Amino acid sequence: MIFGENRWEQYNLYNVRYVVAPEDRDFPAFVQPLQRFGRHLLYQVETTGYFDLVGSSLEFTGGRTDFFPAAMDWLAGELPSIKQHPTMFLGRHSTVDGGSFRGRVEASAGPSRGTVLSEEIGNNYFAAKVAVERESMLLLKATYHPNWRATVNGVKTDTVMLMPSFVGIQLSPGEHEVRIEYRPRGLRVILLSLGLLSLLLIWIVEKRGGSLGSWFSLRVLNPISSAIKRRT
Repeated sequence: MIFGENRWEQYNLYNVRYVVAPEDRDFPAFVQPLQRFGRHLLYQVETTGYFDLVGSSLEFTGGRTDFFPAAMDWLAGELPSIKQHPTMFLGRHSTVDGGSFRGRVEASAGPSRGTVLSEEIGNNYFAAKVAVERESMLLLKATYHPNWRATVNGVKTDTVMLMPSFVGIQLSPGEHEVRIEYRPRGLRVILLSLGLLSLLLIWIVEKRGGSLGSWFSLRVLNPISSAIKRRT
């Protein structure tokens, strides 16, 4: 992806809050010097954090190979500056080579969409409290994956992929508490557990000898392997 060092919307898009650069480097006014380290300066940029309220009046439909050129065009254009993030439907058929956009957007960002009042970041989740003034998408600046699970005011809700492959949740006007948690699939947990058990088996064989290791393999690892084969 390209990054425009003079465009605040791109700092905000990727939540780039700090920059280290030589003291003679010129930056726009929104990149504020914070502290000096020898011949370098630490700069700070105000962003909306890990969340933002955006619009999604466009839809992008195309194959996975169509995504990168479309994302590059979107990033280089004016849509990021008015916070318009097309909803992405990868893998769906498009009548136009290179994918296609459908929908219509206004020339400006329009009235305020609201405010992200607070946010919380954990090991495998993001949470936010937001005050929404008009129908909007809550954008989480993290790579989209189907394993992201979201709740709004405690109620399960769907997530969508927003340009450039971030997580989006549709919100109506009002105050909302949103939690987005990454939950790996059950098979992945089983494989991880099997890997840890394998490491334990290696340790047992080294410390206690082959007989105990053989018992562990027969009684523990073999049943787990059989269960995985049945699931797949």
